[in-house]
Amino acid sequence: MRTLAPYQLFFPLGILNALVAVGVWFVQNLGWFEIPVILIHSKLIVGGFLWSFITGFLMTALPRMSGTPGANRFEYFLASALLLGQTAFSFQVDARYFYANQALLVLFLIAYGGRRLLNLTKPIPIFFSHMGIAMTLALTGCCYHFIGNSFMGIHLYHVGTTLLLVLGIGTRFFSFLSGLPSAFENNTALGPRFLFHCSGVLMGLLLFLAGCGIAMSYLGLTALSLVYLFKMWQIQRPSNRSSALKYGVRIVAAMIPLSFFLAWIQPIMFVTWFHLLFIGCFGLITFAVATRVTLAHGSYSVDLEIQSPALWCLVFFLVLGVIFRILYGFAEGLWKVSFLHLAATFWILAVGSWCWTFLPRIFRPGPQAKPSC
Repeated sequence: MRTLAPYQLFFPLGILNALVAVGVWFVQNLGWFEIPVILIHSKLIVGGFLWSFITGFLMTALPRMSGTPGANRFEYFLASALLLGQTAFSFQVDARYFYANQALLVLFLIAYGGRRLLNLTKPIPIFFSHMGIAMTLALTGCCYHFIGNSFMGIHLYHVGTTLLLVLGIGTRFFSFLSGLPSAFENNTALGPRFLFHCSGVLMGLLLFLAGCGIAMSYLGLTALSLVYLFKMWQIQRPSNRSSALKYGVRIVAAMIPLSFFLAWIQPIMFVTWFHLLFIGCFGLITFAVATRVTLAHGSYSVDLEIQSPALWCLVFFLVLGVIFRILYGFAEGLWKVSFLHLAATFWILAVGSWCWTFLPRIFRPGPQAKPSC
């Protein structure tokens, strides 16, 4: 395990979950499953796909960011077992097994990160506070799902956890993927940093209120997300970088306030509008960050982000996936099924495009003398 980085193990598992999670829509009428496919799909996308990438990223990045040792054999084994449990329990009739397993995975990552923070040799990045808030939302959301309050669970676990990670880590990766300096992260003034930490707490509170059925909370989430985008990410900065990911992270940014604003306009359609987040934000930023991690940790030049046609395909297909998934929410009859299958097809094409170029690079070292991270 000394030569195997966590992302090399868990990113491929996330890709497998990403494909199976939408593949089940094509076989939903064959009677293979004991529970509705929509329940399998939602758990595989979040607990399988997103959390495999989250785990791979955090277990790889936390030791480097803190200047502490990487994962040991026991941590590899436990993380692997819990992530495989995520996939297996997604097909169980009793969802409590899945959410109990998810809670254990969150607790493991808290212990994994906490153990290293106690021995860190580098300054703590500002976005670490949002990791803590995200893990709190994940645990709380799992508890609500466990007791049967799925509406609150969706807002805290399905949406809140990944959103806080995106908003936090996005302060760095929006700049990196745009070819810009990380201006906010390098700002040492206390005022902006205090605003950042307080915004994370407020974001969690607004998500909780939305889970309580207070529709005005979506408007608050819209406004607060704009504060993040313009004050902290500083998306208004121009970039001359000729890269698909430069446009991709701007699509990611746009999806956050748009999703919440439309949920405020039509709260009854919140699942449809949240797919702007799941596909256009969470899905796209996951593969964008995975690209940078794969190149930087694999001893490849990040200039491949500019040269790769696969990334243009990834962005294009995911945008089409968003469009057809939204149309599915309004269609009826045969059109509804067709739009769903088109959305799933474009998702598979997007994942396949990324894998064609970058999956081999997860396992094959690049030509540079050492990693660039």
